[in-house]
Amino acid sequence: MECIRANMLVTTPFSVSPNPAALFITPSLRSALHKIRYTVDNRQGLTCLLGDAGMGKSSLMRLLHLEYEGREDEVTVAFLTDPDFNTPNAFVRSICQAFEIPMRRSLQAQKTQFKDFILEQASAGKNMVLLLDESQGMNSEVMEVLRSFLNFESNTAKLLQIVMAGQLELRNRLKMPRNKALKSRIVMYSLLSPLTPAEAKSMITHRCQMAEIPIPFPDTALDLIYSSTGGVPRDILRICAYAYQTAQITGDKNVSIELAEQAIEHERAIMDEEAV
Repeated sequence: MECIRANMLVTTPFSVSPNPAALFITPSLRSALHKIRYTVDNRQGLTCLLGDAGMGKSSLMRLLHLEYEGREDEVTVAFLTDPDFNTPNAFVRSICQAFEIPMRRSLQAQKTQFKDFILEQASAGKNMVLLLDESQGMNSEVMEVLRSFLNFESNTAKLLQIVMAGQLELRNRLKMPRNKALKSRIVMYSLLSPLTPAEAKSMITHRCQMAEIPIPFPDTALDLIYSSTGGVPRDILRICAYAYQTAQITGDKNVSIELAEQAIEHERAIMDEEAV
């Protein structure tokens, strides 16, 4: 396991914002990075990152965006954090805006403009990369447009590399008969797994080290927090944030079992409210 240090400030130790600087790389995340980098760097086309909410998909995508932005001499990259999947036209326009491609009136004209841009980048020797977060919102019409983009290729390589990240419902959408053509183009899948107890403790240790604070959680408190979350990183961090801030207010140096239980109950109350 390892951590990634980007040139970004970690403002609070247990923030749930998708900051790649605070991302703790578990074996599951490392495997996903390897598969995505293999697909992109070898110009194989399409790869898919799957995981439940709170598993670290957005942080990983932001990390990849920073990585490929740093290779601007050889890579042209765009990252859509919340793409417009309502219609094919809106989708293509969102992509073109991300790549700073001029807008056209019709869908066909916009797709032609996008194709011309892809060919220009290929002629310049650049690898073109499109990162799509929250891809579970895609309908079949939009997926068909995405599939058509993968037809831009030479005899040896795809001219556009696409990374789709989405919650597990994306997998169900891809299994639909209407989306079979896109599903067949996926070179590699990555599925993010929940943290193990050891990984959860290492993540908290990493966060505390980055914030340069002593670890305020005894093992008993961390074990309790872990068991209440099932190893979902975002849920663990939210509970830890509440417990830590409460300890700060009361002047306690460490988070007691009682305070951990209070934070867990607070998290459950929020989840119950969101479910209504």
